[in-house]
Amino acid sequence: MTFGAARWGEGCEAPPAKRAWFVLHVKPRTEKKTVERLTAMRLFVHLPTYVRETRVQRRRVRRVLPIFPGYVFTKLFPAERVAVLKTNLVVRTIPVERPRLMIHQLRQVRRAARAATSLRVAACSPGDLVKVVSGPFYGTEGVVSRRGREATLCLNVDMLGASVEVSVSPEDVEKL
Repeated sequence: MTFGAARWGEGCEAPPAKRAWFVLHVKPRTEKKTVERLTAMRLFVHLPTYVRETRVQRRRVRRVLPIFPGYVFTKLFPAERVAVLKTNLVVRTIPVERPRLMIHQLRQVRRAARAATSLRVAACSPGDLVKVVSGPFYGTEGVVSRRGREATLCLNVDMLGASVEVSVSPEDVEKL
């Protein structure tokens, strides 16, 4: 898996620190098009992605897909918000009340997308809140869930009400 990088349009008038964070709810399957259009407008845009390989008629096809379909993250001035809505790709803009928390959660998702391993959580049961104490996901907090025989760690992005499931080794987690 790879993780899509944030882009900053060339020649921006204002630094990103003076803008407010927004989550853009975009029309179905227009995430990449929205990123291209906003980058052309010289706006900061972030679209978390991963690569999925599938087989189609004896060929391997690599597709870059958004981790959170229908959502793009950006920093905007209030005046730019109107211009973004006029692109006809954005359904609504959702202001982020706690941007540091959202950025922390997106970093956890990025770490998870970069390195996934197998999992057998022995000391934890489904629904337990755990913290990863070693390995590639160090510092990540999540909830243990179970699908069949395999247990996974759910990383939540509260702003979207969505989560990403990753696998970690049982020695790397500690119950909170």
